[in-house]
Amino acid sequence: MRNQEIIKSVQYLRGVAALMVVCFHFRYFLNDTYAQKDLGDALFGSGAFGVDLFFIISGFIICYSTRKPDSPHPVAAYALKRFFRIYPLLLFSLLAFVLLFGADGYSVLKSIIPLQADYSDKGPFFGYNLLSPAWTLTYEISFYLLFLVGLAISQKHRRLITAGLIVSIFLLLQWALNHAIELSAYTEYDYPYGGLVRPALAILSSPMILEFVCGIALYSIFMAAPDLPEKTSMFLKPLLLGTAAISALIYFSGDFYGHGLTRWGAPSVALILSLLLYERLNGLPDVRWLFFLGNISYALYLTHIIVLQAIRTYGVRFGLEGAPAFAFAVSLSLVAATLVHYLVEVRAIDACRALLKRLSTTPRRAPRLALDYQKF
Repeated sequence: MRNQEIIKSVQYLRGVAALMVVCFHFRYFLNDTYAQKDLGDALFGSGAFGVDLFFIISGFIICYSTRKPDSPHPVAAYALKRFFRIYPLLLFSLLAFVLLFGADGYSVLKSIIPLQADYSDKGPFFGYNLLSPAWTLTYEISFYLLFLVGLAISQKHRRLITAGLIVSIFLLLQWALNHAIELSAYTEYDYPYGGLVRPALAILSSPMILEFVCGIALYSIFMAAPDLPEKTSMFLKPLLLGTAAISALIYFSGDFYGHGLTRWGAPSVALILSLLLYERLNGLPDVRWLFFLGNISYALYLTHIIVLQAIRTYGVRFGLEGAPAFAFAVSLSLVAATLVHYLVEVRAIDACRALLKRLSTTPRRAPRLALDYQKF
């Protein structure tokens, strides 16, 4: 299990996470239509938990993708892979959004960096982004940069160094800004500096950044998990599946509503860990549509908001209401994400692979496309 190319539980969960965020944003199609007026909110009001899943999964995948150096220049290779994973699709999506709906140059520039719109606003969103779901990319890129430092210091100890950096910086900034350690992602602070220092303080002092550390920890647990006797495995399997089911149900209970470790983050950790360990013991079946959903998850996450804005702006609903309108919008988002995935993401991966081949003095045979997404 440790040597497999794709960890199915992670691949499937990232697809589910993206789809739940889509359903969260499209839930209003189901409201005020049926006898239960808040049907959309009841079904998908907690769909934004996908963000917390993404952050934890990112911590896991970055560790997994760097477990063995695949280049004589691992730091440069890592930086290239992260750039080509994030920016081609982000730039394409921003361009499409601006062409369709317009935007001022300053907002576009901040969104390209990417920075959130307003750091005087409440965290963890800080006014979102021009392309609203992209507010999370500021956290992702900050984590990538800190991991880059850890990787540059030591390949072997990259996880410990990165986790130590994140936790140390978080604790120092929390104490400096708040004179206490606050784990709520919604705490407001009065940041003392302007310019680019302010965004850095806001992101690195946010408890959201700790979710990447949880992903690092889950990777360490998964890789260290021993092979167990069959009797022990048979006992643990239903326990792990039950934990995963309870974790999923917690999302919809409302008891943990909101972002951060003290809210959706806690059940997200339990869900991912239970499925990882179950896969470690028993494997998981091949579910092609879930595998594909995982592949297009980033494209779906970024582009669905363009579909939603187009429906709102241009009224492209063909007279549909309620569940048919919801199904149409989700289906249209899946089609758009699939097209963008092949037209932008796949080509970006090919371009990255070509650059890595030039960088390497011993070019390797390119892995199959189906295996790219936990390497990138």
